[in-house]
Amino acid sequence: MSTPPAVAFDAPRVAAWPGGKRWVYSITFDEALSDLHKFVVPILASCGVPGHLEVVVGQMGEVRKLGNSSYNGFKHMSASELREMLDRGWGVGNHSWSHEATNAETADLELDKAKQVLERAIGQPITIYCSSGDNTNMNEGALAACRRLGYLGAMSITDALNRPDDADLMWMNRTFLHTQGYGPFFSEFDPWRNLTQAKYESGWVIDYLHCPLETAVHPNKDCSAAELRRRVEAVVSEGGSDVWLARVEDAVDYRYARRAAVITPEAGIDGLYRVAAPSLNEAVRLRSVTLELPRGTYAAEVDGRPAPIVSRGGELLLDVDLSRPRMLRLRRVV
Repeated sequence: MSTPPAVAFDAPRVAAWPGGKRWVYSITFDEALSDLHKFVVPILASCGVPGHLEVVVGQMGEVRKLGNSSYNGFKHMSASELREMLDRGWGVGNHSWSHEATNAETADLELDKAKQVLERAIGQPITIYCSSGDNTNMNEGALAACRRLGYLGAMSITDALNRPDDADLMWMNRTFLHTQGYGPFFSEFDPWRNLTQAKYESGWVIDYLHCPLETAVHPNKDCSAAELRRRVEAVVSEGGSDVWLARVEDAVDYRYARRAAVITPEAGIDGLYRVAAPSLNEAVRLRSVTLELPRGTYAAEVDGRPAPIVSRGGELLLDVDLSRPRMLRLRRVV
C-alpha cells in the first residue's frame, strides 16, 4: 500500500506543558528542615509528588536560631541530607543566606555567596530564589541581582496561579497551604485551593508551607501532616493523568524552552520545519519541548530519523530536544 502524499498544512506549535499535560502542581518547603522526614517525605512519596526545599544557606546543617522564628530549635538539613533528597527526585532553591533583608546592598551575601555555597554543597546548579519572610524581599534590587547572577526564577508568597504565558518568571506566585490563612480573613484550610482554576486555565499551582507535623507548628505558617495528605491526595485525584507533578526548576526550564522555541517552515517544502531555540538561556538544563502537531499527521521525522507521535486528549504530540536546532518533517493524510 502506498503512503498518502504530503500536503500543505498548518505549522506545529509548542504545547503549554510537556506531554500534553493540562496543568501543573509543585510543592515547596521553606527552611529545608530535617523533620520533613517524619511525615512529609513518606506522604509525598506515596503519591508520587516531588518536593522542593528552600534552603537558608547560612544555617545549613545547623539548629535554627533566627530571631523569633516559630521553627527555632528545629534542625536545617545538611549538605548530605540535601543530596539525599535530590536523589529522591526533589529540588533545591536558595532561601537567602540569613533569612533577613535581601536587596541590592545585601545581594552579594544573600544571593551570590548563598548560591555558590549551596551549589558546592549539593553538586548541582541553583536556579531558583525563594523570598524569605515576605514579599519585601522581592524588591527590584533583589530581582535585578537574581537576573545578573543566573537565577531563572524567583518565588514570592502571592496566593495566585502561574500561567504558561506569564511574562516574567522573576515573580512566581505561591499558594499558602496552612491550617489557617493570614489575617484579616483567616481563611480555613482548603485541600482544593486553586486546583479547579488551574485545571481550567492550564495553570501552575506552587504550594508553600514549612514542616507539617502532628499539628501545625504555627497555624498561619503550616498545616498538619493529615492536612498535607488531604491536599496531595486531592491534587492526584483531581489531576489524574492531566496534571504534571513537577519540581519547580523543571517547570521553569520548560517555560523558558517553550518561550524560546522558534518553528520556521522551510521555503518550498511542505511539512518541513526548522525547530530551534536560539535565545534560550544557558542556565536552562531541560531543553525538550512537546509539539502539538496538525491534525491528520501520520508520520514525523526529526533530523531524518523516524520520531514517535503520541495521541493524547485529541492532540497529536511529539517531543523534541532543542539542545541544538532540529529539522522536523511531517506528513499527513489527505
